[in-house]
Amino acid sequence: MHLTLLQKQKHSMQSAKYAAVFSLACWLLLGLFLENALLAGLLGLLCFFPVFFLALYNPIAKKKRHGKLVESCLPFSLLKIAVELGLGVPFVNALEHASEGKDCCAKEFRIIAKEIKEQGASVEQALRHFAERTDSSLARRAVTQLAAASEQGSKNSGKPIKRIAIEMLTRQKLESKLFSGKMVLGSLLFIAVSAIVPALFQSFSIVGSVILQLQFTAIQLFLIIVVGFPLLDLAVLLFIRSRTPVFLRGQ
Repeated sequence: MHLTLLQKQKHSMQSAKYAAVFSLACWLLLGLFLENALLAGLLGLLCFFPVFFLALYNPIAKKKRHGKLVESCLPFSLLKIAVELGLGVPFVNALEHASEGKDCCAKEFRIIAKEIKEQGASVEQALRHFAERTDSSLARRAVTQLAAASEQGSKNSGKPIKRIAIEMLTRQKLESKLFSGKMVLGSLLFIAVSAIVPALFQSFSIVGSVILQLQFTAIQLFLIIVVGFPLLDLAVLLFIRSRTPVFLRGQ
């Protein structure tokens, strides 16, 4: 418990240092452009808070992403372990065989096998460490069944593991169907942003310059067309990617 508090305090201090350095850099750069040290200092101070909270949240976001990556490949690893347990393969050997691969789960099972064989940890301890590294309720359920299978040591111990793996695959199938429906709206949004909006803007700029007396400079048009619209397209693509299930994105 004390170690966890110390780690949190250390990370908070590091986040504050990163934010302070970024804020100071913003102050110096803005001071050169604005030629007003007070205003640049206030803007630099405002830059401190978002950077601090982003740096503070980054480990939590990385852990959640790691948990999603584990969930995406965990059903296949569990099925492999369940089949081998059904064939009478020893539990630790089944874990080692599940670690053969390059995906996220294979790496985790390599860590588990290393803790058991080289560091002298028990199966329950190694599995518990895996659950602590992975911010996932599905992974914790799998750990419970794996720990029970290691204690039973029978061929039937693989059936509960197989059942959980099938449930995970069914859930992924349902998520992929829901995402397919959302992708229709996402595709329409991207087409509108990438094709319709630029065409409407060009028409508006032409009509506006004649009827409404709106004048756009060459630099403004260049920035809007060459920078603004591509950034808007990129924002839509990033939004679609953020809504895409991790198991559909790949590693």
